[in-house]
Amino acid sequence: MKYLLIQLKPHWKYIAIILIAHIVQAYTTILLPSHTSNLVDVGIQNSGFEYAVPYALTEETYETLSAIMLPEEREILQANFEQDAAGNFNLIDSASLSDEAFVALEQQFYLPLAITQMMRNLPAEEAAQAEQLLALATTNPEAVAEMRNQLAPELESLGEASVRNTGIQLVVSEYSATGNDANEMKISYLMHEGAVMLFIALITFASAGLAFYLASIVGAEVGFDLRARIFDKVLSFSQNEMSEFSTASLITRSTNDIQQLQLIVTLLLRIIIFSPILALFGVFKIFATHVSMAWVLILALGLVGILVTILFKLTMPRFNILQKMVDRINLLTREILTGLQVIRAFGRQETESNRFDEGNTDLKNTFLFVGRTMSLMMPMMLLIANIISVLIVWVGGHRIASGEMQVGEMMAFITYTMQVIFSFLMFSLMSMQIPRALVSASRIQEVLDKSLTIEDPSQPVVLEDVRGEVSFNDVTFSFQDSEEETLRNITFTAKQGETTAIIGSTGSGKSTVLSMLLRFYDPTKGNITIDGVDIRDISQEQLRDIIGFVPQKGVLFSGNIRSNISYGVDNISDELLERASEIAHASEFIQQKEEGYLSPISQGGTNVSGGQKQRLSIARAIAKQPHILVFDDSFSALDYRTDASLRSALKEEIKDVTTIIVAQRISTILDAEKIIVLDEGVIDGIGTHNELMEKSAVYRQIATSQLSPAELAEQQEKGVARVAKQTSTDDASELGLEG
Repeated sequence: MKYLLIQLKPHWKYIAIILIAHIVQAYTTILLPSHTSNLVDVGIQNSGFEYAVPYALTEETYETLSAIMLPEEREILQANFEQDAAGNFNLIDSASLSDEAFVALEQQFYLPLAITQMMRNLPAEEAAQAEQLLALATTNPEAVAEMRNQLAPELESLGEASVRNTGIQLVVSEYSATGNDANEMKISYLMHEGAVMLFIALITFASAGLAFYLASIVGAEVGFDLRARIFDKVLSFSQNEMSEFSTASLITRSTNDIQQLQLIVTLLLRIIIFSPILALFGVFKIFATHVSMAWVLILALGLVGILVTILFKLTMPRFNILQKMVDRINLLTREILTGLQVIRAFGRQETESNRFDEGNTDLKNTFLFVGRTMSLMMPMMLLIANIISVLIVWVGGHRIASGEMQVGEMMAFITYTMQVIFSFLMFSLMSMQIPRALVSASRIQEVLDKSLTIEDPSQPVVLEDVRGEVSFNDVTFSFQDSEEETLRNITFTAKQGETTAIIGSTGSGKSTVLSMLLRFYDPTKGNITIDGVDIRDISQEQLRDIIGFVPQKGVLFSGNIRSNISYGVDNISDELLERASEIAHASEFIQQKEEGYLSPISQGGTNVSGGQKQRLSIARAIAKQPHILVFDDSFSALDYRTDASLRSALKEEIKDVTTIIVAQRISTILDAEKIIVLDEGVIDGIGTHNELMEKSAVYRQIATSQLSPAELAEQQEKGVARVAKQTSTDDASELGLEG
């Protein structure tokens, strides 16, 4: 969770706005049930009259009301009403009275109004008795108190809400009796409340839209940032780090895991934050207005809590293994697609299909278990909600019958309760995604926190006037967690303008030597220098800028021929492009293509042959104009004639470059100035072909297995002639006779 918060920290401004928007959305959402209650209780049931305060009274009702009132109530009545020319009594300045003033007046008027209305509804005999009592009350104030005491049990049985509504019925009838239009009051109230509800709904919509929009932006930004950081991190991985993460796992972490984290960020900002806020407002509203029914809410939340806890315990263990299963599927898919030709050639389609089906079935079964378990939540929650609704109606019905609650209030209570329940439901549903997202977050963090074994020095040395002389000085190397040393005490120097070849049996460590030169690995002991400077003191950027590398397996990228040759050179000139292609013997097949250098290359170079792929890889290395050229068995896909011609072109066209060649084929290295023979990680011999034929049994075995006696004799004669020529040149140089 801490990692998730770290990712959100740069977007705190957006999050603050989202939080404010959610508060506004929750507050306005919780207002609507109150206005709905008002529409029912006031607008419909009471014809738009909100308070038990008469706007107008007939003279007869005024007198009756005065007689029923206690002295202090009568004083307030006389102070707030005045008689008009028609004899009716009107509320003074009714349009300017505040809600607080109406509430204060209602406390004085609602009981006398209700008594008056009840007297009108009495049977004839009881009505006559009430009239006599009323006549007596006008002359004897003590009779008023007696009459009200007699009515007290009946009024108490009705409940305050019913008594108040009874009083409002008199207000409505008197409003019409004095010549006013009560229907107009009703329509006016309904229109006003409807307009207010529409305005509240628009605010809710706007705040929700703003929160959702910004949440999507934050989620997308977090995903974008993580993808960029993981990509940059993986680009800086050495072979040691790459061996700890499979390619399939890195792909899953860069796509599916980040997608999970991006989704939970969006849900967190959209729903997980909003749900508790809405629930908090709902609970506050319920306890503030209907405390006597709050136990229904507590019961509902208890049932929801039990349901969510059970589902959590059933599904959480499965969430933790889902991502590993996705890794497994990606690994199988990548492996099968990569080896598709081999699979078909050996007729293993059914075997591989069964292997994939096994992993796919495990993933499906896990998803099905989680899906089926989670699918129970919504029906169960709806069942709980419906049971709670019935319970509220049952309890509320009794309270309405006792006059303690009105119909609209019960509707509002049901709405508040459902909002709280579904807020907890949505929070629980979204929270169940968090553990899976946290698993993804930990997998992402594992990549980002991975310490690098190959790093640049704090103050790198900058090589100037590079000659490209490479020296291995007593280099020993062993792979991470390996008990055996792969290379031991490797010492040699590759000079500028010369070709240094490395040969040996499979597994002797040839490619590892080149990997250390490129700093894909660092030596365990000893050091490697270029022009006398330890390559660990040089920045990786400069090191690889001065080296042109041709890997054992030619790698091409989707694009065209030009983009692949110019891969290491920005704004390559046509002249350099063509020269590199000619030296690499690639121009021949390029010119045969209709689009030439703009001919498309598919992903992985699948639309060119192995030999063409190698020649384009060689051209790419030459186009960099490096000081050191490194070939890792890069001529294996070429025929003998092209191999010999290409090496001859390299020697003639690129004279001042240090060339290092790793080869399996001895014909590729026969003309090298220096041949290094590796055997089980140690140097068995260093020298020319003729020298090694005499002193290295390993080299002699390789040579005799690949060349005939006649070819060996021919190479020996060429070597003797080359040595004689070199000796003559050296003698002339010493006497000052050269040229």
